[in-house]
Amino acid sequence: MRIIACFAATLDGKIASAHNLRDRIGTEADLKHLLTVRNQADAIVCGGETFRQHPNIRKGNQQSQVPLQCILTRNFNLPPEVSLFQNSVKSDPPVPIVIFSPDDAPAAVKARYPAHIEWRTTGPDNPVPVILETLRQKNIQTLMMEGGGHIMNLFLQAQAIQELYLTVCPLLLGGQHDPALVTGPGFSVPNAPRTMVLTSDWVDQELYLHLKVTYPSPASS
Repeated sequence: MRIIACFAATLDGKIASAHNLRDRIGTEADLKHLLTVRNQADAIVCGGETFRQHPNIRKGNQQSQVPLQCILTRNFNLPPEVSLFQNSVKSDPPVPIVIFSPDDAPAAVKARYPAHIEWRTTGPDNPVPVILETLRQKNIQTLMMEGGGHIMNLFLQAQAIQELYLTVCPLLLGGQHDPALVTGPGFSVPNAPRTMVLTSDWVDQELYLHLKVTYPSPASS
């Protein structure tokens, strides 16, 4: 399974402003780029915070079939009235959705959402291995990870990300509480993931990078 990530980040590595998390830091060209990259994916995964800021069906701009929608949540704080859940049942068959969480969702929680949603428990450790095994069983060919920084960290810790599409935006946010591209305990320099530029393109003042991600040592079990 191919695993890619797609982000826009400022020059100081921020992916949003804490003043308004819904403000896009990229231009309309970056949004078009995101939709184009999505065309490669038959499954898309994001964390709960990213989902709450943009709770829509995630699909590319040339896809006839909606990718499998995957959400990671720790506390099931996913508003059931938002677009993804409400619109998922309007198609036949319904838009496929899998919600991953460390603990099993109580029946009262599941009852708030459309019945076709699949619930998977990952346990207390890094959820990425469970997510990937679930998607392999579904014959997913390309998984796209869309954030946020905490989820990016989990995928990097699991040495799962193979390619990163990164738009570098000409902004400096600098806020202490602004979400960053990677959020977590971090890596030592010898153990940090490496990137290699596959392609680079300028569109006005934005730099579009397609990066290969490699890891200096095997992931610990």
